[in-house]
Amino acid sequence: MQQTWTVGSMLDWATQWLNKKGSESARLDAQLLLGKVCSLDKVQLYVQFERPLGDQELNDFRELIKRRAEHEPVAYILGEKEFYGRHFSVSPGVLIPRPDTEHLIDTVLAAVGSNTETAPNIVDVGTGSGVIAVTLALELPNATLLAIDSSKDALVQATANAEKHQVRERVRFVHGNLLAPLEKSACVDVVVSNPPYLDDELMSSLAPDISEYEPKLALYGGSDGMELLIPLIDESARVLRPSGVLALEISGGEQARAVMKILEDKPEFENVRASNDYQKIPRIVAASRCKE
Repeated sequence: MQQTWTVGSMLDWATQWLNKKGSESARLDAQLLLGKVCSLDKVQLYVQFERPLGDQELNDFRELIKRRAEHEPVAYILGEKEFYGRHFSVSPGVLIPRPDTEHLIDTVLAAVGSNTETAPNIVDVGTGSGVIAVTLALELPNATLLAIDSSKDALVQATANAEKHQVRERVRFVHGNLLAPLEKSACVDVVVSNPPYLDDELMSSLAPDISEYEPKLALYGGSDGMELLIPLIDESARVLRPSGVLALEISGGEQARAVMKILEDKPEFENVRASNDYQKIPRIVAASRCKE
């Protein structure tokens, strides 16, 4: 007699299989992928725990589980990732947004303040999928944003996300390296960036989900992880207005101390500070441009 697979029994099977394949989030992976196939959210899956799955649903789900078992990230399989409470499209070629990057948003919002009448000029360097620029445009309705990336494929993805969230008219996307597209000095209120900052040691220890699928261009910051951070700090000193803010995501620990020391030693910056991520690791370093 052929086994009848239900939502519940298929979730259990998929969880066990993904656990064997090394997934650290096997149950969640299974829920997200089965939810995609059945067009159900997590709550609906459990409400329909005993519902039998059709042949097409079974075939489609097994295909997705096979991809996940080969370490393909769930976000690429689904084509989307949640960030700051919203869903963004992602695809191979752009970095998958991480929850810890949400602290970068919080840092900028705290720096800009709650005055809804202000209209800050914000630059997102290395925009990738555009989640930082688009989120800030949504959280700061009067802000104007410039999003820069050296990858034309990333800019296509970022533009699509701006259109999806209806902020395309306030976010300008530009192809370029770091802050090179900005010719004027002292023209920006905020420079925000989640740049490539992993060093050789961190790159060698990445899980296959990351090392085999996510773009090295968006991860690797040179042998010491500082290859782009140092010039970005230098260029930010040029483009930021007095009292403007630089906010950077970094790898934590030793790199956080190194970046803070560089900023503290530069006469253009003051009020250098760090904030922790969800694991209590220093993840964001910020500094203010000195007042003239």
